[in-house]
Amino acid sequence: MGRCRSLALSATVLLANNERCSAYTPKLKPGLASVSPAPAAILSRSEFFSSFVFAGTAAIGISSSTYPVNAASLKPKLTNISEEEIKRIVLEDIVERSFLASADLTREIYDEECVFVDEIDSYTLEKWIKGTKSLFIPGGSRVSLVGDVAVSPETVEFRFDEDLMFNIPFHPIMSLSGKMILTRSLDTGLIIGYREIWDQDVNSVLKTTKFRSPDGTVKNFPF
Repeated sequence: MGRCRSLALSATVLLANNERCSAYTPKLKPGLASVSPAPAAILSRSEFFSSFVFAGTAAIGISSSTYPVNAASLKPKLTNISEEEIKRIVLEDIVERSFLASADLTREIYDEECVFVDEIDSYTLEKWIKGTKSLFIPGGSRVSLVGDVAVSPETVEFRFDEDLMFNIPFHPIMSLSGKMILTRSLDTGLIIGYREIWDQDVNSVLKTTKFRSPDGTVKNFPF
């Protein structure tokens, strides 16, 4: 599944060992029974989440399968639009549609061959969309733009800050910030590459884990 890898095992162990979550015992992949110390390095969303999602999908039955896209259902691509126009669209995707948590991006500005890359994997556009929609609960998440969106003929760049609610048992919420780099085609102006870089290391993000209690209040995970 796209946008997903390394905290998951740590988070899964915490969930399984916590008294309130003792009923949740996810099935781990063979060879992933132990947890190695997380490296103190900047990680992408995909590296952080993949095994977390693997554990959660086992419990709620989310499929990471992709399906053929009906080309006739896709809107025409917005090729060679002005820098002002692509900035307006990306701003709306962030501010109005929270696309980092909802996957509700404006597909017309993305090449269908766009590659979504993290530190160790790459994903297709369709896989990223389906994976993100399965992974997060947009209504319980917050995505904020930090500063402005910078556009050039080569890239679209911006910084973000977000609280992400996971679509797995107990709906944990984690907070992080980082930088997005969207690479544009010099021929069409469409986005052909997506790269998300976090400011925090894996342990720091893990320590932000919270849960929403039945009364609606958000409480820190008891580390």
